[in-house]
Amino acid sequence: MRDSSEMILDPLSDVLNLLDVRCTLSGLLVAGGKWARRFANLDAIKFCAVTQGGCWYFVDGLASAARVEAGDVLVMNGTRSLILASEESLIADAITTPLQQDEDGIYRLGRGDDFAMLTGTVQIDPEQQALLVSGLPPIIHVRGKTPEAAPLAWLLQELVSEMKSTAQPGGAVAIAGLAQLLFVHTLRAYLLHAHVDDVGWMKGLGDPRLAEPLRFIHRDPARSWSLDELAKEAGMSRTSFALRFREMIGMPPLTYLTKWRMQLAGRELRNGATIAEAASAVGYTSESAFSSAFKRLMGVAPGKYRHSSQQARSHPLQREA
Repeated sequence: MRDSSEMILDPLSDVLNLLDVRCTLSGLLVAGGKWARRFANLDAIKFCAVTQGGCWYFVDGLASAARVEAGDVLVMNGTRSLILASEESLIADAITTPLQQDEDGIYRLGRGDDFAMLTGTVQIDPEQQALLVSGLPPIIHVRGKTPEAAPLAWLLQELVSEMKSTAQPGGAVAIAGLAQLLFVHTLRAYLLHAHVDDVGWMKGLGDPRLAEPLRFIHRDPARSWSLDELAKEAGMSRTSFALRFREMIGMPPLTYLTKWRMQLAGRELRNGATIAEAASAVGYTSESAFSSAFKRLMGVAPGKYRHSSQQARSHPLQREA
């Protein structure tokens, strides 16, 4: 467990750090004329950033199709397929034929080049992916013209420039870093205007009324926080705070605290800590109480979790098979 003085204080950074989120750019999609494509590759968190033109998009659950324009970014949590189309009327007949790269490494649809989009994937340890998936709605749409999305324009410009200049020293590292920043800034912009009805607990990280209690939880997760203490940090009554927290995060405050502790304990176990050490790191004085909570929330006993993690590290290819 990191020393509390070194701990990242904002919850979003803490979550992304725990998950060791890494973003990779998949490539550039260029399209023109009339076209429609269903991207059905699920179980992966993806992002799309439009650099030229615009198109229509749709995912199951939306009331209707919507437009995405140059400068906009979409983030999909991997639970529903995404359809992109040059015209709204073409969405119903979108194809799923695999895309092929041309000699320049570009994926092409239709005829022409009036639309261009960078695509990427968020890489997470498979054991931890469910945490981020459950925190995100099926699709996030951040519009590049909004003030909070201003950094996205620069990032997209730099990404396009780096991809064109493949011979530049350190290009691969620069592209990976820019893709990472693009994802983080997209989440930042989303959190500023996340709707209360959105699915996913992450929207609560941007709620100004919950900001302080969440920071305190993430700053000192081993502390035995009470509902009254957290409500006081929020400047709200106990009842109002509990209701707001459940509304935005989807669970009671102390349940969130316990779940976050178990995620941190899981990291300790993956890094080789004993059960007693992991329990102590997240504030448990009783190993049996910790083991019971860990199994209830993580679905497996801590000893088995630790053993499986060590095996996966010893045989990485076996886990990928």
